[in-house]
Amino acid sequence: MKPRMPILNRLQNRLKRLRAEHGAASSTQAASSPSESFAFAAEIPGGSAGKPLWRLAIEMQTQPQGEGEQLHMRVHWQANLGSSLSLEAPRAPTHASKSGSALAERVGGWLRTGLSRPLVRRLAEPLLRHDFNTWMELRASSADLADGTQALLPERERLQALGVELPQGDGPLAQTWAGATPGPQPGFAQLSLLRLDKRHLPPALAALLGTRPFQLAAAIVNVIEPQTKRP
Repeated sequence: MKPRMPILNRLQNRLKRLRAEHGAASSTQAASSPSESFAFAAEIPGGSAGKPLWRLAIEMQTQPQGEGEQLHMRVHWQANLGSSLSLEAPRAPTHASKSGSALAERVGGWLRTGLSRPLVRRLAEPLLRHDFNTWMELRASSADLADGTQALLPERERLQALGVELPQGDGPLAQTWAGATPGPQPGFAQLSLLRLDKRHLPPALAALLGTRPFQLAAAIVNVIEPQTKRP
């Protein structure tokens, strides 16, 4: 929980600063504002080499954009249960010189002990056959954008190349596509797009922005991949 507090505080302070500076900051001042960045990553090593059991990575950057500012955030969450937690998966070698190796070994041993119990194993078996990955890319802007949220959609060309039909104009607030992933063992992939502007915000939150515009576009990708059970 502690790593999440700086992000929340940063976003709240950003909104308060925008409200305090409204009407006092000129476009020249906004353009000269320095960009800021923040990055955080944490993981639990897995039982097999090369893949962690669980990992979370967050990147955030703010930079001037016109008379406003743009926020860019990337989040990657993964849980490699099928390839790292399976009882049949080979354990990664541990080294005393590596910090955290003792803790990783204890966590892995505790999980494997729990999974060795028939009831726990039977309940967890469906999850242990898969790896889970979630990517989120979010862009928000307080600048006056001619194309609105359309200008913030990430990887537009790549999405169109994959056959995703992007909305035109205002478009729907949310869209979702889903399908099977290629490979000898097809998995499942889901893409969701979310687009919001100032009129969709709660009144109290919109009031913090004053008369400044606001647009937000987010893409969320979920991928579930089955893993071959090792003999």
